[in-house]
Amino acid sequence: MSKKKKFTNNITRLRKGTGLSQHDFAKRLGISASMLKKLEDGKRDLRPEISDRIFAETGIKLIPAPEETPIEYSKADYVSWQTEMRFNSRTIPSACRVITKLVELMLSAGARPGVEKSYVLFYAMIRAIEDVKNEYGMEKHIDAELRDRQKTQTDLYSVRELRQNPVLAKRLAFKDDPKLTDEDKVPLSKPVGWLPTREIFDVNWQHRELFMEMLKSQSEELTEEQKAQLAELEKEQDAVIDKFLQL
Repeated sequence: MSKKKKFTNNITRLRKGTGLSQHDFAKRLGISASMLKKLEDGKRDLRPEISDRIFAETGIKLIPAPEETPIEYSKADYVSWQTEMRFNSRTIPSACRVITKLVELMLSAGARPGVEKSYVLFYAMIRAIEDVKNEYGMEKHIDAELRDRQKTQTDLYSVRELRQNPVLAKRLAFKDDPKLTDEDKVPLSKPVGWLPTREIFDVNWQHRELFMEMLKSQSEELTEEQKAQLAELEKEQDAVIDKFLQL
């Protein structure tokens, strides 16, 4: 009896060309090794999302077809692509500007009359970034980047702002003093960390700042009605954060 021929598709050929194991290639793609094995064994269809990830990693766009034309891909091809597409201190700001423009366009479109989805989109994008961080195993690398940077950020804060915002005051370890007036400003430092799960106070504080800006009147002071509305928004936000942390 003849031995059954082992199934090989272009995903396998491409992965072997990189010189990476299934485990390491899957990690680079942000998917599980079991998922990659199913793709290589032909037990799962290649979704556009994963095809895009393979392209970003290798420079090869795989398009599912009933009959594949075998591709040739070498370690030299892989190294060349990785070198060409590697970001550095000069190109990262340009890449950030591209993303910033897309985010600004999305939020602006969400704020159009009759749409009114800006905050939903804002929160969804924060969550999407967190998902990408987890899928690509970036947490320890982000921690390393934060260690290489200054771990704290020092700014001047008004005493009035700190007295009105107990979350921020706690985050900054602000100790009130009766000798201080509302108009005084104090230099305080806050740690810079990753949003949203690592630094829960950052989540609450940044959302509160956003809510305050949205509710401010022309006099730059919150009315009693707006303060009540802010308190309700904070309560809702606390519930959202609690639910998020349980996921």
